[in-house]
Amino acid sequence: MKAYVFETLDVFTDAKFTGNQLAVIMDARGLSDNEMQTITREFNLSETTFVLPPQDPANTARVRIFTLGYEMPFAGHPTVGTAIAIARARNLSGEIRLELNTGVFPVRIDLDGAAAFAEFQNPNLPVETGAGPSADALEAAFSLPAGSIDRERHRPRCVSAGAEYVYACASLDVVRSAHLNTTAFEALGFDETVGVFLYAEGGEAPDADYHARMFAPTAGIPEDPATGSAAAALPGQIALADTLGDGTHRWVIEQGFEIGRPSRIIARVETAGGAVTSVRIGGNAVHVQTGQIFV
Repeated sequence: MKAYVFETLDVFTDAKFTGNQLAVIMDARGLSDNEMQTITREFNLSETTFVLPPQDPANTARVRIFTLGYEMPFAGHPTVGTAIAIARARNLSGEIRLELNTGVFPVRIDLDGAAAFAEFQNPNLPVETGAGPSADALEAAFSLPAGSIDRERHRPRCVSAGAEYVYACASLDVVRSAHLNTTAFEALGFDETVGVFLYAEGGEAPDADYHARMFAPTAGIPEDPATGSAAAALPGQIALADTLGDGTHRWVIEQGFEIGRPSRIIARVETAGGAVTSVRIGGNAVHVQTGQIFV
């Protein structure tokens, strides 16, 4: 039996017991894939990360990310939270570089504030990967009135920036009222798609640009408090729906309010010629606990 040190954090928040929970195994050397999946299920959080030595010594660490159902190619709140945990443990500052399954992610770290902050640049620009399910099918999956999901400019699309999501837009009241219908959701027949990202303009906070909810029951996540990988691909959906002026756009994306875990994601998006040329996702994280798990 071997003891592995872990840390848990609440991510995309500056207050404990809000945001999205994350467990980080600080040194995962010696663990098999199956053991990583088993440990993830033991923590029973949306994701657990496993820190390993980098494959390229020029980078800081390799990080593997597991949901309750499977290993993720990339996820946002695990990237932010793990970067902060590594920086604190190793007394690092400035920029670190994390090897994820979809590339090397530069992450800017700031540990000086009341709550630590990290912002990663996604090497995978958002791209439309196909048409989304019909609006009718999505309305059934979320117990929404007929005609409540946008069928025009913001129509459902599949977009990926390292992990694929379906994007669907509705009014703020409709997004707040969504209620998962498991049978109808399973009928959507997702394979590579992680889940559905419902979004509306505006939100609870006066500076919120978008209010979002993300449902991924097939990944073991009925509803996620904060989904950085979906936020990273949202600019692709918005660019397809609206004309984005050239330059830098800063968006506040709030999530998790309906399940008592309010979260705040900051997206910095650069565009040129109407196309997205850079996406950075940032947020705060707070330390909750440290301990050992025995395998």
